Amino acid sequence: MSSITSEVSLREKVAYGCGDLSSNLMWGMTSSYLMFYYTDIYGLPVVAVGWILLVARVFDAFCDPAIGYVIDRQGGQIVPRLIRSLALPFGVAGFVCFVSLPLSPNGKILWALLTYIVLGAIYSCINTPYGALGTMITRQAHDRVGLNAFRMMGCQGGQFIVSLFTIPAITWLGGGNGMVQRQHGMALYALCLAIAATILWRYVGRVCITRYPPAPARHSPVVLLRALAQNRCWWLCNGLVFLQFAGLAALYGFALYYARIILGGMDEMGGVLLTVATIMGFAGAIICPHIVRRLGVIGSAAACGGVQVMAYLLLGLAGGCVPFFFAAFAMLTLAQGITSPLYYVLLAHGIDVGRMTSPVNTAGMAYSINTLVTKLSMGVTGFILATFLAHGHYAGDVHTFSPALKHWIMAGFVWLPLGAAALQLVLLAIWPRSVASPVTRRNP
Repeated sequence: MSSITSEVSLREKVAYGCGDLSSNLMWGMTSSYLMFYYTDIYGLPVVAVGWILLVARVFDAFCDPAIGYVIDRQGGQIVPRLIRSLALPFGVAGFVCFVSLPLSPNGKILWALLTYIVLGAIYSCINTPYGALGTMITRQAHDRVGLNAFRMMGCQGGQFIVSLFTIPAITWLGGGNGMVQRQHGMALYALCLAIAATILWRYVGRVCITRYPPAPARHSPVVLLRALAQNRCWWLCNGLVFLQFAGLAALYGFALYYARIILGGMDEMGGVLLTVATIMGFAGAIICPHIVRRLGVIGSAAACGGVQVMAYLLLGLAGGCVPFFFAAFAMLTLAQGITSPLYYVLLAHGIDVGRMTSPVNTAGMAYSINTLVTKLSMGVTGFILATFLAHGHYAGDVHTFSPALKHWIMAGFVWLPLGAAALQLVLLAIWPRSVASPVTRRNP
């Protein structure tokens, strides 16, 4: 350790950001295109899709805490090894999730459920140590803001690639717009993303340095959970992350449907929406550290939460007016891009607070449950969105849409995430000021 500098280099920050870049090449495909793939390409019933998204998250309720407990038992030094060893399985699972086997209707549903569960389990096992890695690289608040800004830039970079290239790549690789051709194109495209994701995860595991690895903890899961239960900051962070990802899941999960049904465009317009969202999110991650210097983390998150509420209201007023819609949409996604790194900074601070107030090391369990919370948020939101589609009697091969379906699309894309954004403001308002050391305003 004496030969390792305490300064976090630019190379290491970039490497850390590659973790979320890798995640969002595959996991981002599930948030943006999995529902569309299931309904419009693989031909699954909308109701079955909702249950697939929800049941997979129930399984994760066991997987995420399990890997967190392993990390706490083994100590922080196991984290880079886990990331390197799981890089290939993560890529393989992501590829298989988008392979369309010619099965019976019930067989298709079972195949989709099993492959999505496997991807979610491996994602837990690699993303939980990745999240905990951020607290082991540095304990400096400004470095953590920088690390998580690069993390969000990686996240938005992955989403940008997925948003910009998915629809054209499916058509080009498959050789047409027929269902069989699109299935073939999706599989080839997923294979390309899987290879890139595997290489990026290996890079993360080799470059990032665990300067402050927690010692192995021999406490039982009950003791770990009891220590976490007493950490108010950690609870608030999980609530904020759940609500944030509910908004993101609604945005990325319903963008294709909103573009086609409300804005009257084609599937390519949905890709344009997702591309705009990722560009603005990337810009938000870049300017995030500068805003934090002015307002602090809590102040920045609250300001961006207010902007999100205003933007959703403008989206509701925009209806099918494309220019007005895009102006409000750009404002919304910029605010989301600024907010996303901040909650991970707050989470790291919450874990530090727990470390100062309790001798029990809970970093692995804390991040594993946080990973579970993000996936649970996406699963519950996906189930709600699929239910909205079912109530609107959506069918992938129908091109004339009823007013009822438009109502449900608006409910899923605008009003549901509006409520989530408003609740975030409530949680930020009750953040304990007595432990706000890394989140207070710093003079420029």
